[in-house]
Amino acid sequence: MKRPNFIRLLWTFCWVLCWLGSERCHARDLGELEAAFDRAGENGDSLRTAFEASGGEHREALRFLLENMPDADLVNLSGDYLLENIELALSARESSPWGQRVPWLLFLNYVLPYANLDETREDWRGEMRVRCLPIIDGIESPAAAAHELNRELFKKVGVKYSTKRLRPNQSPSETIEQGMASCTGLSILLVDACRSVGIPARVVGTPLWTNKRGNHTWVEIWDGQWHFAGACEASKKGLNHGWFVRDASLAQGEVPEHSIYAASFKKTETKFPMVWDRGNQMVSAENVSAFYNRFAEEKKGVRLLVDVYTREGKRRMVHDVSAYRLPEGNKIAAGTSKGKGDDTNNILEFMLPKAGAYLLVSGGYEKRVELAAGQNHIKWNLEESVPDSDGRIRRELEGYWNLSKSEKVSYAFSSEANALMRERPKRMRALVWESYQKSSAHDELKEDLEARRVRFGEHESPYFGKTVGRRPTGGWPLFIAMHGGGGAPAEVNDSQWEIMKRYYKDQPTLEGYKYLALRAPNNKWNGFYDDYVYPLVQNLVKQFLLFEDVNPDRVFLIGYSHGGYGAFSIGPKIPDRFAAIHASAAAPTDGQTSALNLRNTAFSFMIGEKDLAYDRLSRCQAFDREVRRLKGGREDIFPVTYLFKAGYPHSGLPDRDQILEMYPSRRDVVPRELSWEMTDTVVDRFFWLGVENPEKRQRVFASCKGNFLRVETVGRKEVTVFLDERLVDFGKPLTVKIDGKYKNQEVVIEPSLNVLCDSLEKRGDIRLAFSCALVVRGNRVLSQDS
Repeated sequence: MKRPNFIRLLWTFCWVLCWLGSERCHARDLGELEAAFDRAGENGDSLRTAFEASGGEHREALRFLLENMPDADLVNLSGDYLLENIELALSARESSPWGQRVPWLLFLNYVLPYANLDETREDWRGEMRVRCLPIIDGIESPAAAAHELNRELFKKVGVKYSTKRLRPNQSPSETIEQGMASCTGLSILLVDACRSVGIPARVVGTPLWTNKRGNHTWVEIWDGQWHFAGACEASKKGLNHGWFVRDASLAQGEVPEHSIYAASFKKTETKFPMVWDRGNQMVSAENVSAFYNRFAEEKKGVRLLVDVYTREGKRRMVHDVSAYRLPEGNKIAAGTSKGKGDDTNNILEFMLPKAGAYLLVSGGYEKRVELAAGQNHIKWNLEESVPDSDGRIRRELEGYWNLSKSEKVSYAFSSEANALMRERPKRMRALVWESYQKSSAHDELKEDLEARRVRFGEHESPYFGKTVGRRPTGGWPLFIAMHGGGGAPAEVNDSQWEIMKRYYKDQPTLEGYKYLALRAPNNKWNGFYDDYVYPLVQNLVKQFLLFEDVNPDRVFLIGYSHGGYGAFSIGPKIPDRFAAIHASAAAPTDGQTSALNLRNTAFSFMIGEKDLAYDRLSRCQAFDREVRRLKGGREDIFPVTYLFKAGYPHSGLPDRDQILEMYPSRRDVVPRELSWEMTDTVVDRFFWLGVENPEKRQRVFASCKGNFLRVETVGRKEVTVFLDERLVDFGKPLTVKIDGKYKNQEVVIEPSLNVLCDSLEKRGDIRLAFSCALVVRGNRVLSQDS
């Protein structure tokens, strides 16, 4: 009978303990709030009145601010100011698509606060929200919205980077009034813009990079996790990209001056280092160095930083700069130096393979430098440099590209230029490509690139593009993918194009590449294999060589069904454009596909056992037999692979990882043996051969080994052979054998800058451009000018 009384007593005792504990916690919490009111001095009554008048989320938000505000703000900011700020912040949380996904504590610390650092306090939130809402209309994620604000807001308010700003820690209105700010002011403006529309954001910075080049400030945005961006420096690649990533990845979290800090309104033991007021400890922070260490890359070789200055040496200039390895003269890297509108820590960076001698080229100026291992910083005053032969050649080339077509025919480059074609062929080739890229003749191609389309005559194809991974040394590989469909309504082909945008799987294990899904230019049965397609595809490749940093020896063609027929036609007609070609669920087309043209180009085709419509299977089997006949037992020619899939119909072939199989291939751009069968009246160039007015069923066989050239023709009397230092030795005569029956002829061969430029203009690919042209006509060998 006594046991129940004992239990009741025990429960009563426990309840009293809990009540006393909660009262002590409540008293302690109230003590923090009361302490804030006390520190506010005469302003305490205003703040207390505001707190007592508020309720619910408003009261909780106000309490967070009061308990974490710097003392100066407690003294100077009114209760009405804080309540208005809270109302606007909660309104943004309620109305934004992502508002309710933001955790409450995160909202309190990174959306609600009225300030970031020690900037001037002001009523920024309402006006900023009005500015920002139109920019992010229709965007559903905070990361995408923040990126768009970074892209558009600074242009909208007329603000740019400048060290001429009045002070580093400017408020939004001060920055907008001046039209300029340094990295800290720009970051404050972007963070406030994000917060005005309910996006959690914070200012991040380091007091000193590990290379001791200076301090820097940027922004972090929360979207499930923290992402970063340079304010007023929106990267085309999106968030988590920027010029400072490598420097940030080297942060030393255990060394305060080399750490990275994220500002926090909530009080912490760590303080944000404000380099303009080093004794100021009012802003709390988190040390986030470890987050940035994850972006560290293992980079071998030499890091070169280049600043280009005016002749007076007073300000940085925006200049195109290229680096050439000496003594070879190979172009290793290229980029654009930073100017007065860029952060002073933002410097053109090259990663070069090894220490030693390099030549820096900018416009008509050159600077020879000796680089040591590790990091080198070159401050290049153009007054120290004088134009030399490269500068003169550049000016000649610039003038040449500006000539009309008829003027180019009669133009003659200087004897110096042609002499350098022998002495420094690689360097001259690099100069020609560099000048060609800058020619205004490509303006329409640039417009097409920006519109994501390619044109030839009246035909136009849109395309979708994406980038996977990072740029390999030498430039991006490019995969051109062609969709199914064909002779069907536009909506059918459009849907097939949509599928092709994602059909071939991304391959994250590969270093990197660009993927392009090409829409057929029409809805016809042979949309991907008609005479207009081949020059259209060559224009597409030219776009990406000129403007997208694509490696010309790593362009790939791939297609399924209708697109596979395109690969079967385009690939053998212009194999000199591709490293490898693949066709699935398709077959060769009579009169369009010649296996003879695949002597030097990787080609694969996949067909299912049950894919019998239009004789697809039997045609593929016949093509395989023809290839094996042409190989004749040799393993070094016709790298063609037949992939027969038992049990498969037309659809569902296991080829979605085909990119993985093709990726290692490289184009052989100057093979020693060529076999060319013309299958149309359009394609008139084939590796180092060319013809005028091609006709179907005409053939050319050629080989060039050890300055011995053999040429045999079938069905035509004239062919042009293009040569350069990759195929012949210009210091020796060339022996020519024509059709195997005429006497050998010895020809003196010379490289010509005119021929190289003309060849490049025709091909749009410096690797397919040649410096010497011989015309074989009947039993005679003529120079190009004969």
